[in-house]
Amino acid sequence: MLIDYLRYQAFSGRLQGFFEEGLYNYVDPQQSTGQHLRFAPDWIDSHWGFFGYDLIEGFYDGRHSRNHAMTRVLDRLGLTRYPDPLMHSDVVLGERPPTYKYKDDGFPRLEIIIDIDPKYWSERYSEPRSYEETPIIYRRSAPARANFSAGDRLVDKFQKRGGYGTLCGLFETDDGLAFGLTCGHVTRDRGEVLVEHPRRFWRFAFGSTFSSFGSTRHHTMCGPEMKIGRVTTQLDAALVACNKRVERSRNEAVIGQAFLKPISSVFQEEPVQFRGASRHRSTPARISAVTVRKSIDLFNDGSLHSVGDVLMLGHRERMYIVQPVSRPGDSGSAVRFGLSENGPHELINQWYGMVLGGDEHSAYASHAECIWAWVANTLSTRNLDFYF
Repeated sequence: MLIDYLRYQAFSGRLQGFFEEGLYNYVDPQQSTGQHLRFAPDWIDSHWGFFGYDLIEGFYDGRHSRNHAMTRVLDRLGLTRYPDPLMHSDVVLGERPPTYKYKDDGFPRLEIIIDIDPKYWSERYSEPRSYEETPIIYRRSAPARANFSAGDRLVDKFQKRGGYGTLCGLFETDDGLAFGLTCGHVTRDRGEVLVEHPRRFWRFAFGSTFSSFGSTRHHTMCGPEMKIGRVTTQLDAALVACNKRVERSRNEAVIGQAFLKPISSVFQEEPVQFRGASRHRSTPARISAVTVRKSIDLFNDGSLHSVGDVLMLGHRERMYIVQPVSRPGDSGSAVRFGLSENGPHELINQWYGMVLGGDEHSAYASHAECIWAWVANTLSTRNLDFYF
């Protein structure tokens, strides 16, 4: 159930040809709003069952060393993982996403999901199809929308196209500088960012006030929509230089410090959670697939952009009705460890990524390693700490 194995097959392995060229034979790319890859749910149920969930929990609860637990996962999947020189290189925006290389003896059963814009949906998409014995599932799904709206935490003071979003967390450098992380579509380059302070009395809201948070110093955006072709690493993120020095006691720093979750050890079906600034509690979710490419309306103005090599988040439990995972205001939310909140801080404060937006089925999140690499390169330092 390794997410990195799915990434390898999509970006460098046997399914690379499908996502870069073969898609033409299965759908008009102009009618597709996204493509995803996952382990087939019925294959997971029949081959893993409770063993898979027990293995995931065992990976985190200290019953086994991480290396031993990973070996058990690879053996169960029939995989051999080889070190790849690319894994020793930084994630570079505009380049092919790096992954480990794998040899699969048992060929785990995968599924390709193709999202079809509802206005182009027809009965022909109900017919079963496959690519080199990999089943293809068509899903009626509009372009994703960025999750921002009035009443949430961060807002660009003069942003005309954008709106509100969530503060993902704070990066701090060894010289004491602090930068707030959020999505690039929430603010502009060099924009002035305000933070909202809701007025509340007990459970009742009485409006809100805003104060200055800082100015956007570093900014990157996804490119225009791309329906097919070579997938490269893209990112939608912004670093906001804080106006005031962030002071923390030692205990607070330990409690709030995040620990980077490597993409190579993320599992499909793994429980996670995130909390948008407008929510009173965290939203439970699970890692449900790798999104190879997805169209997203970042500014809700009809102009589509493309995101790729991101995590697809689904509901924690399988749903009988279609219900969004994320909602307006969640853009920028930190995706965090989703099991028990009891345990060592380096476990419960694992950081998986940042929510970008969602559609009627799923939410989509950039993975933390990509964000970290961009921040380290942008700030020209690897001496960084990240705090929720």
